[in-house]
Amino acid sequence: MWGIVASFERRADGDAELTEVWSRAVGRLTVRRGVPAPLARAVVANALAVIHFGELSDLELLDRLVREFGGRQVAELQDEGLRVVDGPDRPLTTALAQALGHHAWGLEPAPAGGVDLTARPDLVTACAEAGIWLMCVGAADPEPPVLTTVEDVLAVFRDGGVPAWRALVAASRAEPWSGVSEEHLKLLDPVAHAAEVSCLRAVSEMIRRIVEDEERAAIAAHIRNAIAETGLTQREFASLVGTSSSRLSTYVTGTVTPSAAMLLRINRAARRVRRGDTAD
Repeated sequence: MWGIVASFERRADGDAELTEVWSRAVGRLTVRRGVPAPLARAVVANALAVIHFGELSDLELLDRLVREFGGRQVAELQDEGLRVVDGPDRPLTTALAQALGHHAWGLEPAPAGGVDLTARPDLVTACAEAGIWLMCVGAADPEPPVLTTVEDVLAVFRDGGVPAWRALVAASRAEPWSGVSEEHLKLLDPVAHAAEVSCLRAVSEMIRRIVEDEERAAIAAHIRNAIAETGLTQREFASLVGTSSSRLSTYVTGTVTPSAAMLLRINRAARRVRRGDTAD
């Protein structure tokens, strides 16, 4: 982690404005519980490097951070680190999102560095994941922009910033199956607006995956709580619902989501045990 910081500081040396931003970011950085200070500093240093230098090595380090610590945690640390030196409209965070969007989908404006990732699909994927996660964390505008024309959609890409983009993503995340994203896509020409179409599709698909993961985690937590409230072991409880201990374990960990019938059976068994009887 310190190598990422050292590389950034070496290149920032001589740029008084960038050095001052970095100094303020480090001085105000609040490290959350469970997050090592070197990791928090490395993520912020990498974010500033992607914005200001945009070298291939910066994107490779971003890929490494995302793979090792997950897109959500990296995005949260990027947001927290940049927020303390950003303006109310989040220009620095917007610049980071724009750089990631260009590398992932070819969105304008082009960032510093002019890196060609044609031969590096792994980094394209890393930029897309990091960019979408950055839209899923942090503060957003109270209401998303209303998009009813092609110009509305293009204006959001061209003139919008992180708070507005996050509001749109939050609205899509609240109703991932409603088809709102598809309505926006219908406004765009897939040839003339290829970059914007690719971005919207990727955001919609990833939001649905995130929501599905959250739903699986919620079901697993529900099952764990139901079993814990009975006071039985997993093996004892598994026998009550007619499954094996190993199979029940996959439900508890979220590795497998049980069928609706099995979830109903689990809930009924838990209620019977809590009541101390065998009646339904």
